[in-house]
Amino acid sequence: MNHNVDDQTVQNFFDYYYHDRGMLKWQGFMLSDHVSALRKEQRESIDDSYLYMSQKEIYKQLDLKGKKKQPVEITLINVENQQQVINGIVVNLQPDQVTILVDTTEMIVLMAEILIVK
Repeated sequence: MNHNVDDQTVQNFFDYYYHDRGMLKWQGFMLSDHVSALRKEQRESIDDSYLYMSQKEIYKQLDLKGKKKQPVEITLINVENQQQVINGIVVNLQPDQVTILVDTTEMIVLMAEILIVK
């Protein structure tokens, strides 16, 4: 077998005989973790800021739910800068923070972190 191949022969092979399969040869490397991370990134790129409530609306809803002792669902931005949902009862409401009873634990949430109250 002759292993002395010149550059012209190699170039001829790639020009006329070799067929690059493009993405097909890399598709097997897309693991489920990669796919789920890409989907998560796409979901987070959607602008939903129009759904957020003003601080005045947030305070009003928390005050109403607290007076009636009704369950409240709060969507907020947590310390990892991710959206988080908390369900509980308003125990104490102040202008800059609210205390929520979640199961048997009291959580203090800053008003500035709250996006939506339901």
